[in-house]
Amino acid sequence: MHVPRPLQTGSYEELYEHFGSPLAQQVRLEAYGKDIGQHSWVTAEELEENVPQLRLSGLGRLLDLGCGPCGPLTFVLGAVRCHGTGIDMSAHALAVGRDRAARQDCGGLLSVLRADLDNPLPLLSNTFDAVLALDVVLHVRDRARLVCEAARVLIPGGRFLFTDAGVITGAISAEEISRRAVHGLTQFAPQGFNERTLEAAGFRLIDRQDRTASLLKNAIGRLAARRAHRMELEQLEGAPQFERQQEYLETVIALSDRRALARILYVGESGAATRSGECYAG
Repeated sequence: MHVPRPLQTGSYEELYEHFGSPLAQQVRLEAYGKDIGQHSWVTAEELEENVPQLRLSGLGRLLDLGCGPCGPLTFVLGAVRCHGTGIDMSAHALAVGRDRAARQDCGGLLSVLRADLDNPLPLLSNTFDAVLALDVVLHVRDRARLVCEAARVLIPGGRFLFTDAGVITGAISAEEISRRAVHGLTQFAPQGFNERTLEAAGFRLIDRQDRTASLLKNAIGRLAARRAHRMELEQLEGAPQFERQQEYLETVIALSDRRALARILYVGESGAATRSGECYAG
């Protein structure tokens, strides 16, 4: 699995800084068709389809790994009225998430935790009915450890749903890898890698869907929306950052259009309870 070293040090923190601004909301609305506070490739329509796969009820508990500003998480909480926990490294993103949940009458259902997904999760075993990780696994150093941690915190029979927008399905140049890794550490996985990782952690793969077409549509929409608001975004982000983000989206579009990188959705069902450290070394 390839781990490129980005040419610059851009991160999602720059995005979160202005995430709740009216301009950012308008760009998301134009890009996705519906603004649910997403910061990845997920759409409201996709989440509506995913919710039944999580098998959650009002008594359930949902964990969102790399939740960012909690947009998709609060969307699910609003639909199911279950309890949810969001984990992210960004204190600013989590603050935005708490505010969003309060505005949407989900404040009492949401708890957030600042933690690094490269470390063991600071959570008890067999605690959650479902775990989400939307477009985050490609930014984690040790994917096998994270998947094992998801297995550990799930109850037996719980569901783990994650998407990976970095599955290699064709040839990619070094320059494209660097442009695609604009947000920092990015790991591109070969086909079959995620399936083997799930199996090693004790999951049974129950669904796998290619969501590249949706990613391509969203990337085109985001690029166009940002172009339409170029002047305002350059004032907000600065011209260099604006251009980096445009180049990033153009690269995503090119790689997706020629099927060099795919976005795949996986749903795994946990088996017997997994103890910390049981399915990985170290």
